[in-house]
Amino acid sequence: MCIIFKLIKAKWLFKKPNKKDILIYDSVNKAQFIFPKKNYETLPVRYESINIYVFCITFLTFGIRNFKNNYKKVFIKLVSPKIIYTEIDNNPAFYKLKEIYDKSIYISVQNGMRNNKFYEKCRQYTKKKKKLKADHIFVFGKSEKERLLRIIDAKIHVVGNVFNNKFSIQPKKLKKKIKSIMFISQYVLKNNPDLPYIKAKKEKQIFNYLIKFCEKKKIQLNFLEKDKRLTESFFRNYFNKGNWIFHSKVNTEKTYKTLNKQQMVVFHFSTLGFEALAKGLKCASFNSYFPIKDNHIKYPKSGTFWSNSTNYSDFEKTLNRVIGFSNKHWQKIVNKYSSEILSYDPNNDKIKKVLKNIL
Repeated sequence: MCIIFKLIKAKWLFKKPNKKDILIYDSVNKAQFIFPKKNYETLPVRYESINIYVFCITFLTFGIRNFKNNYKKVFIKLVSPKIIYTEIDNNPAFYKLKEIYDKSIYISVQNGMRNNKFYEKCRQYTKKKKKLKADHIFVFGKSEKERLLRIIDAKIHVVGNVFNNKFSIQPKKLKKKIKSIMFISQYVLKNNPDLPYIKAKKEKQIFNYLIKFCEKKKIQLNFLEKDKRLTESFFRNYFNKGNWIFHSKVNTEKTYKTLNKQQMVVFHFSTLGFEALAKGLKCASFNSYFPIKDNHIKYPKSGTFWSNSTNYSDFEKTLNRVIGFSNKHWQKIVNKYSSEILSYDPNNDKIKKVLKNIL
């Protein structure tokens, strides 16, 4: 009944899919970050649109049995792509496509930090059937590579986040004295069940601590929002009074340009925070689990630039420690942890090289 309702709501398309070298699996992708010219076809998989031409061929050829997979197979055959690409890397269905159509090169790109939810889904599947498959998987760090090698048959590359890599940071002389700190918020309206780790009270505590710390140290404090549906006045009323600058969420490009200008960032949990680390910015993380719950590589509760303590004294000690690191010492910290958690490949050179060799 749910599927019928989705079909009724879907946009019905009558044009035959175009033959292209690249097929994007799932329309919720930002493929323009990798493929600047729109020389690709897209296969929507969330029932937002249904191609009548593909629908009819599927029904006439296969009937209603296993319709969803057969629809995908027909669509892919009509496009005949060299590459099938997705940034929705935590959808197990993508890694089953090689069983449906094996003439293309399958590439997935990690777009967010992962807990065990996706891994467990894949593990349950591999217990019953063959290993999941792809050709190339581009992941954030060594931790994710080690975990995926157990469940997916593919060549796995450590590259960091393609969006962060796209907006590379210009080499600059790092100032020893920290004059400003930016807090990266993860506060969103409570309408997404897939984001249980976002705890408003924790964010409020951290930012209020930051207001106190920055006033004491005479450091300029900045606030970067995540959810553009929320206003500056909302946050001004939510947090303690203080002299801090609000940065609104406009678009991805502006977010990264704002990030690249910072000296230091503080966050509860944030992929963007670990992207800042990868670019060499000083960071401090205050989360119950570092870097994320169920991370493959296990870390202590408190460490070089992170702490799970809720005490202000420990909060201040962590910030003072990070601020006190020399640039040379901090770079050693960056090299160790960014390679494990979230790496950095300026301008996505590694991915572009693989794509160029295929195309």
